[in-house]
Parts: sequence; structure tokens; C-alpha cells
Amino acid sequence: MALTIHGTNTRRLFRCGWLATRRALLNEVSEKVDTLRPMVVNPFPSTTPGRNTLCPCGSGKKVKACCGASGAMPHSVLPDDSAQRHREAYDAVKRGDHAEAERCFRELLAGKPNDAAFMAGLGQALCWLKRRKEGVAHLLRAAKAVQRQTEKHCAPAFAVDLSAQLLHWGEADAAERLARVAVRVAPDSAVALNNLALCLSRVNRHREALPLARRVCALLPQHPGCSILLATLEARAGERDAALARLAQVIERNDEPLQTARAWLESSVILDTLARYDDAFAAMTRAGALHSAAYDFPPDRRDYFFDNLARNRDGFDAVLLNRWSAEDLASDGLPSPIFLLGFLRSGTTLTEQVIAAHPRLMATDESSIVFEMGQQLVAMTGIHDHQADAVRRLNQAQVQALRRFYWQRMALEFGDQVMRRPLIDKHALNTIDLGLIAVVFPAAKILFAVRDPRDICISCFMQPFAPSPATINLLSWQGIAQQYAAVMDYWLHLRPLMQPSYLELRYEDSVGDFETCYRRVFEFLGVEWVDEVTRFHEKVQGRYVSTPSFAQVSQPLYRSAVARWRHYPGQVEEIMPCLQRFVAAFGYD
Repeated sequence: MALTIHGTNTRRLFRCGWLATRRALLNEVSEKVDTLRPMVVNPFPSTTPGRNTLCPCGSGKKVKACCGASGAMPHSVLPDDSAQRHREAYDAVKRGDHAEAERCFRELLAGKPNDAAFMAGLGQALCWLKRRKEGVAHLLRAAKAVQRQTEKHCAPAFAVDLSAQLLHWGEADAAERLARVAVRVAPDSAVALNNLALCLSRVNRHREALPLARRVCALLPQHPGCSILLATLEARAGERDAALARLAQVIERNDEPLQTARAWLESSVILDTLARYDDAFAAMTRAGALHSAAYDFPPDRRDYFFDNLARNRDGFDAVLLNRWSAEDLASDGLPSPIFLLGFLRSGTTLTEQVIAAHPRLMATDESSIVFEMGQQLVAMTGIHDHQADAVRRLNQAQVQALRRFYWQRMALEFGDQVMRRPLIDKHALNTIDLGLIAVVFPAAKILFAVRDPRDICISCFMQPFAPSPATINLLSWQGIAQQYAAVMDYWLHLRPLMQPSYLELRYEDSVGDFETCYRRVFEFLGVEWVDEVTRFHEKVQGRYVSTPSFAQVSQPLYRSAVARWRHYPGQVEEIMPCLQRFVAAFGYD
């Protein structure tokens, strides 16, 4: 969804394609407004803009009616010798060359150390270079300057843009502050209002977001993305009939195929809540078909996920998995991480939030560092498509180098505290790399989330997933079952062979007997039980959670998601040939 505020288009100019095969989760409707935009405002500003040209501050107004009226021109008006560097920075961002963008923005900041656009550009480049802690510090510094500039010049464009960036990087409080400033100076701007609504909905403050979304739709009544956001907020407020009617209008207009698909998907969630199960499943099917057609992945890309898992399953045998013992690798003195894994929609986010509520533990939110460790493995060996063969090429020194890389990246991303507190590295998709994890960290602990396979399939069919080889098969009912079977077969293969200790955690147990279940978890992790973890959902309120479960984990536990598959008996029967083995293996028969 591309919106325009005062003439500034907010469609993303670059995407993290290099993570596309692994980082596929789409975060509810907030991601429908593209947020990964470069922090470059007015890339080619004039040194002496004329009074009838557009103001360099990004307001969309003419200079004479904006900053020129007060004689105060913004920092981004550059001398000639800096304009070329600004142009180079902008071009580097557009082509995804973040190292070059960092170099350019550092040079620009050397000449103008207080320029908010340059601070933000540097911060964004650093974040994409995996130096998130350093990058966010620059973004937050830029946010303070932008807040002052926005209030002074009544020019909200940059504030909206930077607010969206801050939200993307998990800085929800700073994002909201900027969003409110933008609304204050532009109270009738649909984009400013929509951005604030997204900020609030993304941290589960739906009641506050609802009136804002209504104002946006009053200004842009035909915009499909805004209508979908309002419908989801109406549904959460119990106004399900109104939400369904609004989504039906989006579907009927069919202005944008992907938005139409999203409208079908959101309709399915509401229809399920209303116990209209046949209609709900039909809506899921329509959504999946539309998404699949829009993405148009060729067969080889659709098969990539299965081929990769098959190679891992065949390659990571008992000999490779036990090649180095924990004692062999302990000479580096590095700690052993705890990995929280499982199939998508199996309860990993719930467990992460419970663990994060414990004062002695630290949990990551969808870290990509295991994936980056896999990239390091490729760089070491030159083997791209066979992870087990690549690991087999390593010597002990190289394995220890991978361990150092992992912890260095963790420290950069989350600070030095990762070396002092037990770290839980959570990402469901890291299950694909469990063979690599088990070899590099033989003393690691594995928390593996398990849920009734039939409920997982229903839940996945109701979720929006971004297109990638890791998710394209999740757009069809049979594809979900096949992918579940492939992933869980890999787990059952590794489970008796690998060195790391493991604990399987059943979602149904966490709902049915929370304390007993999580006492086992904390005992496994080597920490004492504390009562405050029972209030985990209170800690999540108002905090950014990156996965599609962000709304659910902010609520007390509920049983409505248990045995949900029973509402879809005929549809579940179709996929039982794929699931039956796992229903039995995990005790759900």
C-alpha cells in the first residue's frame, strides 16, 4: 500500500531480499503500509531553491509558503560540494548497498553533524548492516531533531517516515511520539493519522487506534489498505458485522489484488469467530489462491524449501552431529545458547514472552543471527546448497570461529548483557538450521514447541505470510500440511541423534496448566520459578512484538485455539495422510 503525504511517496525503495528465503513472517496489517524506506529526504536539493520551487524540508509546499516564509531553511539544503555525496547516498540506498550508504552518510555528517536526515540515513544503513544497536541510537537521535523541526516548520513528512522506520526496528515509544507530532501539525493528513493508528495497533492499543482509523477512512473512503486496518480494529472491538461489510466492499472493488487477498484472509478470521466455519475456510482458500497467483513463484522455487530440508535430513547423520563434543569446543570459554524452535504457529512467541518476563533470562525477538551464521559457513566453504556438506568441510578452529561470530553478532545486536544472562534465541524458522546449531553448539539447550498438527495447519491458513521459498507453500491447504510434515520429520530425525539436550513444550499444556508446564521449562533452563511470569501478558502490553502473534500474546491465556480443527472435520480429513504420523508421534491421537 503506497500512501502519499504532501507529495512524498512512501513506497519502499528497497527490500531485504537477501533474507527473503528465511525471514518470511508478515506482521499483521501494519506491514500493509510499506515501511522499509530509505532515510533520504529530497535527494538532490538545490543550494539556493527558488521561492516557487518545492521546499527542501519535504512538506510539499513551495519555499515561499513554508520554510522560506520565516527565513529558516532546513539542514538538508546542501552546499554544492555535498550535494553529490547526498546523491551517492541516495543511490546506494536504492540499490541496497548499505556499506556505501554508511560511508556517504558519515561523510555528510562530518560536515553537518546535527542534520537529522543524515543521522537517520546513517542509522538506517547501520541497522541493515546488522549493527542494530548502533543504528537505532542514530535513529533515536534523529527523532529528537525531527520532532523539533516538525513542530517549528509544520512539515510532517519526515516525521511520518522516520516514525515508520522506528516502528519497524521495534522502537514503538519513539515511533508513537513522532507520529503524534505529525498528527498535531497536520491533523487532517490521512497519512499522518494512519501512521499513528498503525503505531497504536501494533502495540495492541486497539481502542485508541480505532477512532484514528475511522478518520482516515473518512478522508480516504476507497483506500483498500485503510479499510482493512479499520475492519480489523472494528472486529477486535466486537463490531464484526461492520468489519465484514467493510471487507466485502474491498473485495468487491478489487482495486489491488494483494489487498483483496488480505481482505479475504481477515474475513476468514471473523467468520471463524462467528462460527461460520465453511464460509471461513472458503475465504482462507480464496486468500491463499490470490496470494499464490500474485507471487507467481516458479516450481523450482516452490520446491526449494523441501529440497533443502531433504538435503539436511540426509546429511546430518549421527557421525556429523557428534563430530565435536562440548568438551572439544569449550576451550573458547563461550556460553551455550538456548534455542526456542518449532513449526510456525506452535506457540514459540507465547513461550518467548513468558521467558522474557523472568528477571534472570533474556529472549530475542526473531533474531536472524543463526541465518547469518549459515552465511558465514557458506563464505568459509564456498558450498551454497548443502549445509551438511559444508559443515563436514570444517575443522575445529573454523567451528569455534562460527561460535565467536554468533556471540559477537549477539552482542552487537542486543548488548554485552547477552554474555552475562542466559540467552534464549527464538525463531521458528531456525528449525531448518537445527543440524548446524547442534554441531556448532553441542552443549546448547533446545526448547521445542509442539502443538496439535491439525490446529497448526488451521492457524497457518489464517495467517498472512510474505512471499518466499519458506512460505509460498503455506498459501495452500495441502502445502501447509506437506511443509509441516517435512519440518517435523527433520525434528524427529535429529532428536535422538544430536548432542544438545531438549525439552518438548506442548502448547495445550501451557494453556491447560500454565504453572506446571512452565515450572518444567524454568527447571530445564536452570532458573527458579517466579510468580511474575504468570503476568507476562501485562508486560507485553504496549511493547513491540515482531511476529503475527503480537495481538494474542498481549492477552491472558485462552482455550479457544485448542482443538480448533474440530470445526473443520472434512477439511482436516483431506490432509490426514500427511499428518497422521505426527498426530501419533506427539500424542494427539
